[in-house]
Amino acid sequence: MLAAALLAFLAGCTTETTCADWVTYESAQDAYDDAALVVIGTTSDPTGTVKVLGVDVPVHPVRVEKVLKGDAPESLTVAQTPMTCGADPVPDPLAADGRVILMLANAEGVWRPLTPFTGVLEAPVGDPLPFETD
Repeated sequence: MLAAALLAFLAGCTTETTCADWVTYESAQDAYDDAALVVIGTTSDPTGTVKVLGVDVPVHPVRVEKVLKGDAPESLTVAQTPMTCGADPVPDPLAADGRVILMLANAEGVWRPLTPFTGVLEAPVGDPLPFETD
């Protein structure tokens, strides 16, 4: 009887959480092909936060050097893609030093890397692209 009462109490304590099941990309080419916007540029320190999938994440201004795919807005800001359930937080890949390739998706008007672990690549000057462009 005590177990039934405890179970009923715990059932009333549940909260609604959205858990994302992230795509695993086999290659940088697959990620490039799936991205809506791909740019080379540099990120700056966060200027605030925005909710992505119900999680507050930092938003970074991006100085775009070159657009490789899609149409970049005049003033591009990119939010971190959060882990949403059951995992330790990942470091913010947008807090990068130097030049990066950003492979981005747009959800509800917010640009973000494709997944928490795919969509930000180092791009030293002179290195070849790790994918073919259109």
